[in-house]
Amino acid sequence: MKSRRLARTFAAMAAAGAVLIGVAAVYWDPKFKSEWAPDVAASTITADELTKAAAVTVYFSHMSVGQNIMGGVKALYTAKGLPQPNVVSAERDQSVAAPTGGIVDVKVGDNGHPRWKLATFDKGLRAGMASDVDVAMLKFCYVDITWRTNVEEIFGLYKSTLDALQKDFPNVKFLHSTVPLRVGPDGLKDHIKAVIGRDDNVARNRYNALVRATYPADQIFDLAAVESTAPDGASLTTLYPGYSDDGAHLNPTGSSLVAAALLKKFAAASA
Repeated sequence: MKSRRLARTFAAMAAAGAVLIGVAAVYWDPKFKSEWAPDVAASTITADELTKAAAVTVYFSHMSVGQNIMGGVKALYTAKGLPQPNVVSAERDQSVAAPTGGIVDVKVGDNGHPRWKLATFDKGLRAGMASDVDVAMLKFCYVDITWRTNVEEIFGLYKSTLDALQKDFPNVKFLHSTVPLRVGPDGLKDHIKAVIGRDDNVARNRYNALVRATYPADQIFDLAAVESTAPDGASLTTLYPGYSDDGAHLNPTGSSLVAAALLKKFAAASA
């Protein structure tokens, strides 16, 4: 009888402890604090590369981090004193005409639903866009790949979709983007998730490793590698805090740095 009472007492204590940890994770979770990082993006790309990139017609499907990157594109052309590239913006499933040279900037699907994003990307290209563009790229968001995601399944679906598109549209150069990262662990909640095996960045890095192992370097836009490289060259497994103001999206410094890496890929496609 006494042993049963002790067992019930310990069980109650454990349950109470779990509740307290949960409450603490929700209410004692300090806000992310950004770090300063030098804005050197303009020095990493030449005016000639920017001019070549602007001559390529690109279909770029993305969500919020993609919007950050597009802001970085604008900042780089301004910094170099060059005319802005043609940009045609479109909402989900909206039909637009591609410019001759420039970017079709498309919001795709809903965050957290990578299958829908893939289907929307595929549909947009097959609706006629593939005949008008030189380069096409779908960028998943960090919320599309989390600890809950079956990483191998999603990558397998991505690969089969892109394989079919490349077969049907051989004149299009498809770039394969790694998934953006977040800083972290940041705050008590993130630390608890990491301890119990629910670190979202671990899943993102697994997905990104599959991208790097599957496609040649010239077909990869390694967004995560840019995000996770500190100004001193140190390589992290997370987003470098100096490239973000909220721990997830890119600030102007991070936006321009990532945009420079992407525009270099577009410029290379012009050759």
